Amino acid sequence: MNIREVARKAKVGIGTVSRVLNGHPSVSPEVQQRVMQVIKELNYVPNVHAQRMWKGKTNTICFILANREVLLSLHAHIIRGVEEFCSINNYSVLFTTYRYSPDTPAGELQIPPILRREGGVVDGVILGGMNYPNLLERIRAEKMPYALFGNNLIDNEGAQSNAVLFDDVDGAEQATEYLIRLGHKDIWFIGDICWPWNNRRWNSFVKVMKRRKLEPRAVTQGLAQSGHQLGVQAFRQIVETGEPCTAVFAASDYIAAGVIEAADQLGRKVPNDLSVVGFDALDEFLFCRPRITSVGTKKEKIGEYCALLAIRQIEGGGEQPNVRIPMKLVEGGSCAPRG
Repeated sequence: MNIREVARKAKVGIGTVSRVLNGHPSVSPEVQQRVMQVIKELNYVPNVHAQRMWKGKTNTICFILANREVLLSLHAHIIRGVEEFCSINNYSVLFTTYRYSPDTPAGELQIPPILRREGGVVDGVILGGMNYPNLLERIRAEKMPYALFGNNLIDNEGAQSNAVLFDDVDGAEQATEYLIRLGHKDIWFIGDICWPWNNRRWNSFVKVMKRRKLEPRAVTQGLAQSGHQLGVQAFRQIVETGEPCTAVFAASDYIAAGVIEAADQLGRKVPNDLSVVGFDALDEFLFCRPRITSVGTKKEKIGEYCALLAIRQIEGGGEQPNVRIPMKLVEGGSCAPRG
């Protein structure tokens, strides 16, 4: 059973049947009653997707995970927030991955067909993972409503609108102040600052340390591909310098876990000999012992706000102001007062 059979028996056009199904006021009561009677007789169930396509709207948003090999718990929480918000607002969510080079001109990006405005597959997109300005430029050229997880955009200044970000500058300040309140003075930062998010955390660390009249020490070069190995190698390097170090602020929980492993190998116990604070408060490290003290945020809220910004644009709201989500320190067992 399809809409053509309904139209033929009711002696109207397919467009008239569609307008009746969508409650369009241009159909006379007599015709509307005749069409509805045929629908009832034939037990016709409308194709919801076809109805949406007729209206030029699919009520579907695509979540793009860009330039990531694996789905981290951070992204899983964000996607769950997106799905929950969309479900409440009668939107569906599709998921796909996409790898691209930052050096490709925006107009030459071979974007997935689902990202193109023409074709009606989705009404908007949410950009997660690690992204570059050229994709933003291309999405805007397609006139596709979008929302962006802004923290992992290379060139964060490019996120002037439609972005959801957690406040990692304030988060880094909280982490540094916490270690200082515990009585630590010889605090080191570890993080590869070629990545803009780590650079923001480093700059915040330096600002707090200088404000407290303390020397900001750090290992900021990329010594390894993985964060864990960076933590291991960086802490070994710190010990080899012979400089004092009673606490480490790591730019990620992965780095913090590497620091703790290296400290244990070198006979320095955490937290008795060394306090360690991480960043992101990821699920992957909930069962580490000692549990890592870290700075985190409500990750589902990132997804909820991304969905909100995208839906507002889809429904005619235009460009949306950025949303910044606060962070808080989550205490574990990796820190102790300095006696």
